[in-house]
Amino acid sequence: MSQPSAATPKEPALAKEPTAPVNAAAAQRTIPDATTPVTQPQAKPAKPARPPRAPKSVREKAVAPVSGPDEKAHTNTVESKQQDPARSSAPQNTEKPSPSAVRDPGGYPEFHAPTRVRNDGKATQTIVFLHGGNVANWSWDPQVRAFSDYEVLTPHLPGFGARAAEDWAGLDSAADDVAAIIADEVSSGGVHLVGLSLGGVVALRVVARHPELIDSLMLSGVPAIGVSSSMRKLSRMQLKLFSSEWFWRFQAGAYGMIADEKELFTDHGTKLRADNMRAIMDEVDPGGLPAKLGDYKGPVMVVAGGKEPKLVSKSFPTLGKVLPQAQFRTAVGRHHQWNIEDPILFNATVRSWIEKGIAHPRLQETGVLETDEF
Repeated sequence: MSQPSAATPKEPALAKEPTAPVNAAAAQRTIPDATTPVTQPQAKPAKPARPPRAPKSVREKAVAPVSGPDEKAHTNTVESKQQDPARSSAPQNTEKPSPSAVRDPGGYPEFHAPTRVRNDGKATQTIVFLHGGNVANWSWDPQVRAFSDYEVLTPHLPGFGARAAEDWAGLDSAADDVAAIIADEVSSGGVHLVGLSLGGVVALRVVARHPELIDSLMLSGVPAIGVSSSMRKLSRMQLKLFSSEWFWRFQAGAYGMIADEKELFTDHGTKLRADNMRAIMDEVDPGGLPAKLGDYKGPVMVVAGGKEPKLVSKSFPTLGKVLPQAQFRTAVGRHHQWNIEDPILFNATVRSWIEKGIAHPRLQETGVLETDEF
């Protein structure tokens, strides 16, 4: 869940990256699928069951609050993957989205095709970004634009964005839903999974239940030890304010959002169902880690914003006991939603982690023992 925080500086402008044709001949990676029976090596592994979602017409809308060269990255799943000669020969629509479309919190696409080859010459890979609890997948737009050399998935979690009307069916169900999206969209190989806040909690369930799908994991803002009773009371009191635009505008300012981001955040917040949010709080607030999390042996980095609630950094020891391979870092001076607050540092952190397997030097190293005092 995204936590209230003090006001932060406005988001710095992102540096535009040059675009180039996608290398369609990029080599494909293959990893073994743990769901395939050993006695039937030729059998196709079953995909995780996926709960009902928003109508397909809603999912495939290609509206995104961006413009310019990187706008091509926001093609929807059907247009990006369907090999239809009539479609491929049709002229591309390069018009900017209308203001009303830009302000649609459910209109941001889930699939973003790469628009240029990687600088290191390696094959195109996939990054999956899982959003926090008071926002939707549009909050990853600064990352989508920065990673135009990757295939990017930004799923709508149940109860948010295009799926705001859906019931929250639990963390395990949300994790299986994400796994199904990965299985549907990624033809071969694992993905780099990045989760923030609620998205980080869901990401832990994904790697615990479907470790064969994940090549690397990066978490931020995950309260694994649970939240205090006073914070629980405050969160539930705030549920009464969810229908008020002023409440969400105040939160947007605290997160350092500007212009269209504030409008998206406000519009989306007033559409959240209080019963869903209460159910999420009831499941996440006690803390704890999923069963079989320790079975995941891939690389893990866990980050806490230096100015977000201390319960996040205090969760490091709990995570370190189950994931001993994890690296722990602090984004000094950053708040909970720092992918929006400081997208340049956040993007550099993600790229350093997934391409080099190292933490960005601007992050402060945090030993697990240093945060083991409650």
